[in-house]
Amino acid sequence: MILDRFPAATLTFGPDEERLRSELRGWLSSHPPKPPPVDYEARIALQVESQAALHAAGFIGLSWPERFGGRGLGLAAEAVLAEELAQSEMPELINRIGVYMIGPTLLDFAGEEHQARFLPGMLDASELWCQGFSEPDAGSDLASVRTTALRDGDDLVVSGQKVWTSRAGIARWCAALVRTDPQQRRHRGLTMAIVDMRDPCITIRPLPQILGEPHFSEVFFEDVRVPVADVIGQVGEGWRVAMQMLSYERGLFVLERQIRLRRRLDELAQRVIEEGRDDDPSVQERLGRVHIELQLLEAQVYRTLAAQLSGTLRPGATSIDKLLLSHVYQELFALAADLIGPNDAVTMNERTHDLLESRAVSIYGGTTEVQHGIVARQLLGLSDAR
Repeated sequence: MILDRFPAATLTFGPDEERLRSELRGWLSSHPPKPPPVDYEARIALQVESQAALHAAGFIGLSWPERFGGRGLGLAAEAVLAEELAQSEMPELINRIGVYMIGPTLLDFAGEEHQARFLPGMLDASELWCQGFSEPDAGSDLASVRTTALRDGDDLVVSGQKVWTSRAGIARWCAALVRTDPQQRRHRGLTMAIVDMRDPCITIRPLPQILGEPHFSEVFFEDVRVPVADVIGQVGEGWRVAMQMLSYERGLFVLERQIRLRRRLDELAQRVIEEGRDDDPSVQERLGRVHIELQLLEAQVYRTLAAQLSGTLRPGATSIDKLLLSHVYQELFALAADLIGPNDAVTMNERTHDLLESRAVSIYGGTTEVQHGIVARQLLGLSDAR
C-alpha cells in the first residue's frame, strides 16, 4: 500500500497572515453581516452584494496578481480569509467556483489577454461562473463526456447537454469540458472551453430540489459557437486542465465549510445547555463525536492546503477531505433534528435548510462511492478497486 509519511506538513500562519487577519477582523466589525434571507433570490442578491463589498475593501483574490485586482499574497492569506468569513457569519462567496477553482486554473493555463479579460469580474462578482462538467451519461465518470465541440474555422460549435450545473441560471460564463475529437475515447480528445451563458442557443432548465431552489440546472447547447481563442490551455488538453481545476475544488472551500459547521455545533450545544439536557451522557457522547470529527476534518484540510502550497498534493488526496466533510455534515444536522425535535422542521427556517442541504453533500462534487474508489486506487494502490 502507498501511504503518506507521518507526521504530514500542515499549514502555518506567519506575521503577515496575522496582520491580514487583524485587518480583516477590523473591517468585518464595522461591516457586520446581514441575516441570511430564507428566500433564494434574496439570498443570492445578498451574496453578490457581500462579495462586491469584500472586493472593494481588497479582500478577494488575495493570492492573485495585483494587476488583475488581487494582492499578490500566498495561499495562507486565502485561508485566513476563509476562516474569518466563516467565523463572522458572512455569506459564502457567490462566485467561489470562479474564485477558488476557475480563476486559479486560468492563472495556470491562460494567456495574459484571457486573464485580464475574465479575472476581474470573478473577483467583484460582476460576472458569475459555472462549471460544465457532469452530463447524463458522464457524472462521476467524467472521462465519458459526450458534448461535442467541432471545429468550424475560428470557432468551436458546441452541441450536447450538461446536468447538475450549479447556478447556471445566474452565471455569465461557463468553463465547459467538451469533446473536440469524437474519434478519441475517454480522457483523450477533450477541451476546456469558456462558453457565454447568454448565448441564445443555450437552454437552461432548473432541476427540482427538495429545498425548492433552482440551484442545479440542465444546460442544453444547440450549435453554440465558441471562439477557439476562448479555449483554456490548448485544444485537446481538456483532461489536464480539468484535473488541475478539480485539484482546487476542495481546500479553501472545505476549510470555510468546516468552520461554519463548527459554529452550528456550538449553537446546538448552547441550546442543549439552555434546555438543561447537557448532563445527559448520550447527548454528551453524540455532541462529542461530532466535535471530534470536525477536529479531524480541520487537521486534514490544513494538510491539504500545505500540500497545495508546496506543490506536493497527491492525486486523489482531496477525496479524503470530501469523505470526512460529507459524513460530519450529515451527522451534525441529523443530530440537530433529533435533539431539537421534528416540530422545528414543519416550517422552512435556517435549521431546516441545513438539514435538507446536508443530504446532498454525499452526492455533489463526487459521490461517496466514487471517492472511496479514488482513495482505494490512487492512495492505497489497490489497482483492482472498483
